[in-house]
Amino acid sequence: MRCHVTLAREGSDVVARCVEFPDVSGRGASREVALERLRDNVRFWLEACPCDTTADGGLVLEVVREAG
Repeated sequence: MRCHVTLAREGSDVVARCVEFPDVSGRGASREVALERLRDNVRFWLEACPCDTTADGGLVLEVVREAG
C-alpha cells in the first residue's frame, strides 16, 4: 500500500499527513519521527477499520509535498 504524504512545520513540530487517510497524522520534532508516527497511526487505523484493508503487503510512505 502506498500513501502520499505531506509534511508541514507547525510551531516546533513537523506534521506528516497521509492524503489517503486525511484524519490520520504523525507529529514529531523531526521529519523522521513524524513519518514513523504517521506509519504507526496508519497501521493502527487499518487494523481497526472494518474495510478489510491491511498493510500486510508493506506500507510505503511517499513524500509528495514538504513545506516549511
